[in-house]
Amino acid sequence: MYQDISRSLRYLLTICFICLGLSSCGDECSSYSDFSCDEIQKAEYNVIFTFPDNDRGYDLGQVSGLSACGDTAWSYAREKYVENKEWGYVCCMIANDSSCYEKHR
Repeated sequence: MYQDISRSLRYLLTICFICLGLSSCGDECSSYSDFSCDEIQKAEYNVIFTFPDNDRGYDLGQVSGLSACGDTAWSYAREKYVENKEWGYVCCMIANDSSCYEKHR
């Protein structure tokens, strides 16, 4: 009887460890976002550009996809002849009735 309890306990613990292991295999973006990595990549964004000598952000418009946000900011910097290290940008995710629900880059 003791062996049956021991075997059952080992089986139960094994199942628990497997479940815990599988639950940690989720989307890594969920550790800092309400969205999956795929959703973050495909979302709609407002592109906000900042010049180095100005605290004000310039709204460059709305784009589809995180890579399009970065591309838009880089294109604007080239257009304005701003050196790489002298400017910044933020991709404001449009979600849940907010024009900047989460900031990404």
